[in-house]
Amino acid sequence: MKRLLFILLAFYGCLSLTWAQDVEVKGEVKNTSVSVGKPFALDLSMKVPYGYFVEWNDFVTDTLSGQIDIIKRSPVERSADADSNLIVHQQLTLMTFDTGVVRLPAVGLTYAKSFDDDMRLKAFTEPIDLYVTTIAVDTTQAYRPIVEPIAAPLKMKDVFPWLLAILVLVLLAIGIRYFLKRRRIHVDADGNIIYGPVIPPYDKAVNDLEALKQKKLWQAGKVKEYFSSLTDIAREYIEGQFGVNAVEMTTDDILEEVKDLEFDEASYEKLKGTMQLADLVKFAKYTTTNLENDMAMRDMTDFVNESYARYQDMKAKEAAETARPEQEKEAEHV
Repeated sequence: MKRLLFILLAFYGCLSLTWAQDVEVKGEVKNTSVSVGKPFALDLSMKVPYGYFVEWNDFVTDTLSGQIDIIKRSPVERSADADSNLIVHQQLTLMTFDTGVVRLPAVGLTYAKSFDDDMRLKAFTEPIDLYVTTIAVDTTQAYRPIVEPIAAPLKMKDVFPWLLAILVLVLLAIGIRYFLKRRRIHVDADGNIIYGPVIPPYDKAVNDLEALKQKKLWQAGKVKEYFSSLTDIAREYIEGQFGVNAVEMTTDDILEEVKDLEFDEASYEKLKGTMQLADLVKFAKYTTTNLENDMAMRDMTDFVNESYARYQDMKAKEAAETARPEQEKEAEHV
């Protein structure tokens, strides 16, 4: 058994030697005398017979040894010579900061007889002794002042995070401003939160209607813009005065909500007719008459005044109903 094992080992050794004779590896530097801190090149090449597989070292680390750093790797080149041998080549740019004799270690390159062969062999370059010298200083020259560090040029990848942060802040500021403008919050004397503009909704609606009338939009042919402004005034008034989210609602939803407020039937019909006419102008390209344009302003003005008067009456009745039990209690004590 021992004899058989010895024969197999001898056969493997002879086979490896035969393969190695067909493989050539080289590690060459142009000059063994290099300067400390200055880059120099190591040319690595490997020649194997046709059909062999070369598993090239990726040199994933930044050092070739404890004294030699890898600062650059060229692309791996593969070519063939006149005898169809495969030649693999790569150049490593190296640097050392030690002085004196520095050994460039042997570099191992892996190969196999074929790609499917599980037996991987390794061939090594010869180690090279380098003579690292310091930079010569010319003492005959006058001393020069120390040069300040040169700022590296800015690159897009360095600036992009800052630009993105600024953009986010700008968008956030615009969003906050829009929200506050759209939905201002105020506090009354009792500390209660009031939603809407500071000016009372009724006063604002009356002023806006008068301002719209003075613009004479429909007289200038801007009928669609006229009706859009008219319905916007109505939506803001209904939301501010009665707490209905009319700004975000459709016409049908607004009319359904307003119906529950128990306004006078005539006032409700004025609002309904104006809102529906505005939808026809904005979405169905309906062409209105001068009379319809003028009546829309009158009806909307009447709705604002009449609904506000109705609102005031309802509030007065509620206050009276609230005060009545108190008066009855006082009468009982008397």
